[in-house]
Amino acid sequence: MAIEEASSLHRPIKIWTDNLSSLMAILNPKSHHSMIREIQTLLLSHKHIHLRWLKAHVGYLGNECANQLAKEAITKGDPFFLPKLLSYLKYEIMSAALTIWQDNWDNGETGRSTHDIVPRVLNKPVRWNREELMFVTVHGLFPSYLHRFNLRTHDNC
Repeated sequence: MAIEEASSLHRPIKIWTDNLSSLMAILNPKSHHSMIREIQTLLLSHKHIHLRWLKAHVGYLGNECANQLAKEAITKGDPFFLPKLLSYLKYEIMSAALTIWQDNWDNGETGRSTHDIVPRVLNKPVRWNREELMFVTVHGLFPSYLHRFNLRTHDNC
C-alpha cells in the first residue's frame, strides 16, 4: 500500500520496515506469490522508491507508532486486509488445541490418578523415568494393576 502511494510521487522515497522476511521475499526473483510479484513490478517501474530495513522494538518512534496502528486496525476489524503470518496462525491453532485437550483432560473419566499429579496439559514431554511413569499412572507390575486384569488373586503387597 505504501509503495502504491509512493509511486505517484516523483521524488526519492524511502520506505522503512522492520519485517526482514518480507524484504527478503521481495528480493527473491523466483517468488510465485502474487502480492510479492506485484510489489516487485511496482518497484521495478518506480526506481525512486527504496525499501529499507530497521531493527524492531528498539524505540524508533515511527516504527512503534506504526506497530500500534497496525494492532488497532486488526482489533477493530478494519476493512484493510492484513494477512496473518504463518507463525501467528500456528500459535493460534496450538493454543486452541491445548485448550480443547485441557478441557478433555479436566472432564475425562480416565487417568484421574495422573490428573491429580499433573493437572495441566503441556505440549512438551515430561522427563520422568520408567518407574516414575508406572507409579503415577498406576500401570506396571503393581499388585493392584495385576489384580485388575485378573493376573493376581489379591491387590495387596
